This record gives sequence, C-alpha cells and structure tokens, in this order.
Amino acid sequence: MRALPGVLCLITLAAACSGSPPIPNGSAASDVLLDADCPGEEVPTDLTVNCHRLELVDASLSVVVIRSADPTGAPVLHLHGGPGGRAVRDRYRWLAPRSEILEGHNVILVDQRGGGDSTPSLDCPELDAGPAAGLDDYRSCRRRLDDADIDRSQTTVKGIAADMVSLRQALGLESWHLHGVSFGTRIALELIRIDEGAVLSAVLDSPMPPEVDAYDDLPVGVLGALERLEAGCSEVAACTEGLLEPLRGVLADLADRPVAVTTSSGEAVIYDDVRFARLLTDALAGPAGPVVVRQAIPLAASHRLAEAVARLGEIASTGRSAGDPVAEGAQLSSECADEVPFNTMATTDTGDPILDAVSGAVNEIRALCAMWDVPASPRIINLAVSSGVPVLILSGHLDPITPVAWARRLADGLGNATLVEHRGWIHVPSMSDACAAHIVARFLDGETPATSPDC
Repeated sequence: MRALPGVLCLITLAAACSGSPPIPNGSAASDVLLDADCPGEEVPTDLTVNCHRLELVDASLSVVVIRSADPTGAPVLHLHGGPGGRAVRDRYRWLAPRSEILEGHNVILVDQRGGGDSTPSLDCPELDAGPAAGLDDYRSCRRRLDDADIDRSQTTVKGIAADMVSLRQALGLESWHLHGVSFGTRIALELIRIDEGAVLSAVLDSPMPPEVDAYDDLPVGVLGALERLEAGCSEVAACTEGLLEPLRGVLADLADRPVAVTTSSGEAVIYDDVRFARLLTDALAGPAGPVVVRQAIPLAASHRLAEAVARLGEIASTGRSAGDPVAEGAQLSSECADEVPFNTMATTDTGDPILDAVSGAVNEIRALCAMWDVPASPRIINLAVSSGVPVLILSGHLDPITPVAWARRLADGLGNATLVEHRGWIHVPSMSDACAAHIVARFLDGETPATSPDC
C-alpha cells in the first residue's frame, strides 16, 4: 500500500512579503523542544543544521531546522508524504543539491508521529522480508505494538496536525509557510482548517483533498495517467504498439492465471492482475517511472513478465523492505481512520482489466483495516477546507497516485489558489523536477506563477 496508497499580503504584509525574523534558538516552550543529535548520515553543508526532539505527552518527534544564510522570508514547514513517511534522515534532499527555497527561508523538517525517527515508532520490521508480506505479518506487527502498549489510533491527520501546531509554538513562531507533498497536503489543509491565522501561504504538491474518496476514484486516475503516458509514446519513439491494449491483455491473463515470479532476493512472488497493477502504479509515480513503464509493459506483453517485474521493482517504492522509509503501521493507522471509512471500498467489474485490477486492491485494504482495528476519524476530517490563504497547487498529468482531477477540484474549492499542471510531471514534482522546485521557491517569495509553465 502506497501513499495515495502529506498562502495574504495585507494584514500579514510585513511577515509574508518583506520577511520575518529567523527561527530563534530558544522558544517560549523550550521545555518541550530539546536539542538532539541528528540521526542518519551527516550531510556536508556550510549551512547550520540544528536537530531537536519535540517532547509531547504521548510522542517524541524528530525535528531538524536547516537555516538559510540569509533568511529574508518566513520559515517553511515541509510536510512529508506517507502516511508513515519520513523527512529528517532525508534532509540531504534539501542540501545536496541545495534547495532554492533555502536562499531566503529556513526549512523545518519533522518526522510525523509514528514514522521516521519519531517515537513511539509504528514501523513494522515483520514486513521487511519483501513484497510477499501478508496479513499474518501485519497481525504480528499489531500484536507487538499492542504488547508494548503503543496506541495505534493516535496516528491520524487530526493528531499530526495538532502536533504541528505544538511544534510552531515550541519554535516560538507566529507564522510560517507550508510545503506539503502527497499525504503531507492532507496535513497542510488540516492546518489551514485549525490554525489558519498562522499560515502565510501553502504549497500543495500532488494534493489529496480530504473530500475526495481516494480509493473509489483511484482506478479512473490510474487509467488517465496511463492514457497520457501512451499519448506521449510518439514523442520519445517508444511503445510503438501502444500501452493500454497490451497492458489489458497482460492483466486479463494474470487475472485468469497468476504467475510465480522469482525476485532478485530469490523469493517466489505470485503475480495476479492486482499485484502487477499495483507495482506498475508505484513505479510510474517515481521520476524514472515514465521511461521504465514504457519498457515494462511491452516486456510483459511479450511473455517476459519476470523481466518486466524486475525493471519495475528497481524503481517502485513498495514500503516493504529492510530500511525502507515507510512505517507501515503508521500508514495503516491513518489510512484506516482517515480515508477508508469514507469510501465505498467496492471492487468493480467494468470489463476493463485496468480499472478492475486497480480497484481489486481494496480487498486487501479492507482486510488489513478490519485486522488493524482503529476507530474512524471524525467526519470533519473528510470535509473540504475553505480558506483565503494563498495556495499554490502542483499536479502532473502522469501522476497515477494523486490524479490531476483531484488538483482541479481542490483549486475550484479554495478561494485563493493557483493551479500549475504539467503534462510531463509525475508524483510530487517539486522534490524531483527543477522547474517545479523553482516555481515553488518563487511562489514562497511572493510571485504568482504561470498556470502553464514553459518547462
């Protein structure tokens, strides 16, 4: 399961547009924000990097502040994806090469509760054996967490957003900008809902609007991304036989006759249409996804499924391997509380092997959530957010995880949003595409970007 499957220049003119003081070394709540050693490998940089622990009543969050040499603008809180992702150990992504945002803003990274180096951890090492991990392995993880008296129900959008308010107060900040990616956009939108006065602006990259039923809408979104990928085949002189019809043939065959594929680890994994569609979707979401998927589908269609799986597996983020950046328990806790209760979770029988294979994944999700057994979040967590906060929305036409239709719907519902979409972008372009990253940096400095960038 992957993450699906995370601004006014009038009253706040001085802080938002002409800059605000850098993050102070101390704070009014310094008793809960403690200095700490930075986890993971040291990243060579001439910037100051301060690591902390935010000590809450029921959790301890890992935090890092990367200080700009000349912070002329307000700090930026980065909200990572997931649920169950991490940011602190991945700070190199901001430093090597250095993010353009750091030219004028301090950047705050935090591992959301349950994930990364925050504690208690809801990571499930029981699943690290590989992609064949099943319900029994998840059940073992739940049993271990329960035996340790770890409350699995506190890793939710509502709880994480409340943590971010505590972090802002502990840092002594009256306001900041938000940069949410994927699931992190859910947290950013919830912060706008509950702490709007402190949000100067928000970047929502590959958004997951709370009012969208993600699991119900995902099959059509995946198909749309594949259609756009196929449309671009002629531009790169690839997939001359097309993609959609060959893929439909592969999925139909796998639905009738699943195939055992031996992975690079020597593990035999049974691939049916649902598993192959999930692998393909995960791969397409990455920076190298369009190229690899255009190669893998013809391989699978020519009865070279093992080669196709190997190529896709090299770039897919399955979240089920030793050292992976996903805390699977945190992912389940949020998905099963914040998303699944508000979806119909019905499989489809449309006759289109692509739509039916993608929707078939809900059977696994239903079973996992029934076993994980966390209460549903309050209904408000699923309602649209309305606000006049300046918002930049980024969306890629090749994104199969958070389809462009979601971004358009969100932009229509917000009062002060600029939607920038690009036919070549995949999932979370601001973290991998230089053009998208430049647009974000300029927006945070007060510029209004073109809705159709020439890049």
